[in-house]
Amino acid sequence: MDNQTSIIKLNELKGLIESKKDYILVDVRNKDELQNGMIPTASNVPLPEIEHALDLSRDEFEEKFKFPKFEKDDNLIFYCRTGRRSEKATNIAISKGFTKSKNYAGSIWEWSEHDSNVKRYGPSP
Repeated sequence: MDNQTSIIKLNELKGLIESKKDYILVDVRNKDELQNGMIPTASNVPLPEIEHALDLSRDEFEEKFKFPKFEKDDNLIFYCRTGRRSEKATNIAISKGFTKSKNYAGSIWEWSEHDSNVKRYGPSP
């Protein structure tokens, strides 16, 4: 794992969700993977679209992804199935000035152990 990537742990993420703190949770999995469930409060921007999405205007972003575009000083948290794609997304966001970006490295693989609405799928990481 790249040492530049900031990581958020399961308990930290659960705490943010439960307390409704100021954060934006972004699922970077492909659309066909979303049938396995999403972490509560998450919105989806597939990894192949992240770099371009961060360059879109607010209006273009909201029209394409159906949620408001995040700001450079927002607390962004990315996740995927096992943490690899979300690590890439976090590094892309940081490189574009979204300096408070973090990777939930446990991603769906870990979250599914604590949420029956989310299914673990695919090969072991």
